[in-house]
Amino acid sequence: MRKVKFYLGTGFASAVHEEVMEFEDGTPDEEISEIFHDWYEGYLDASW
Repeated sequence: MRKVKFYLGTGFASAVHEEVMEFEDGTPDEEISEIFHDWYEGYLDASW
């Protein structure tokens, strides 16, 4: 198993999110990046 630490810091005090995710050996980095993108979007509500 491969453990990857996801971290999101928003720049505000105490506004930090961390999680350790486990992936099967051989999981492509592209797939992990997609999962990370979905993960951090669950914590952010951004618009312009």
